[in-house]
Amino acid sequence: QTHGLRCAQLLLTHEDLSHRRHLLNIRHTLESAFGLNLVPVVNENDTVATEELRFGDNDRLAAAIGSVIDADLVVLLSDVDALYDADPRSEPRAQIIEEVAVIDDRIRAVAGVAGTGLGTGGMRSKIAAAELSTGAGVPLVVASGSEPEVLSRLLAGERLGTLFSVGEERIGRRRHWISALSKIAGTLVIDAGAVKALRESGSSLLAIGIQESEGTFDRGDSVLVLDTDGLEVGRGLVGYSSSDISQIAGHRKAEIMTLLGVSVAGPVIHRDDFVETEPS
Repeated sequence: QTHGLRCAQLLLTHEDLSHRRHLLNIRHTLESAFGLNLVPVVNENDTVATEELRFGDNDRLAAAIGSVIDADLVVLLSDVDALYDADPRSEPRAQIIEEVAVIDDRIRAVAGVAGTGLGTGGMRSKIAAAELSTGAGVPLVVASGSEPEVLSRLLAGERLGTLFSVGEERIGRRRHWISALSKIAGTLVIDAGAVKALRESGSSLLAIGIQESEGTFDRGDSVLVLDTDGLEVGRGLVGYSSSDISQIAGHRKAEIMTLLGVSVAGPVIHRDDFVETEPS
């Protein structure tokens, strides 16, 4: 009220963002709030969130909301003022890393000692949030909340804290949601030929390449795709329910049409609905 602003509170759980339709409703709600000149204050709904449906901390929640509304920038303010190349509490000569273009194992290793740990707002939590945010094409800044006029200075272009920048390659909003926010409902184990088709040819996943299906899921749900060694190949949205896949796994298109009594048989996961996991 001091600044002539009105607020609107929005309580969310991870479950709310793990379903595409719910996510779109949340985006429309936020856009409506902006249109009414309201400042949305988003919090995790602790009264209904179970452990497996939690974001874990406000850093990840902020990054998720930034991706939902296609923000220009996400800013994380706390007593963690930046990412350092060493722990500043024990290394007096530790230097601030002003910009991170790629979050790799070196950055994760530095973050592992520079904070209080994932889930408590430490630097590891902020690295996880930065991966989510930059993966959606939204840059993220970690800066000190006690810095005078920090937001105004950041928006004016001043370099404060650490900027996690965005590269030119973007996987798109829908595929980012599949990769980072969708709720995994089941697992498909595929053979070597299907792995090669997905990774090298960018093909869709066909039923003939499926060796095993685990879990109960419906058409449109997100599933994990593993190779026969149990290594993650990627994740995607299935075009069939788990009961249908149990029937058609290992079969060709013509056989699927007969088994399911349908005139058209599409892929189990269309290539546009699949996100490959980067090899570790």
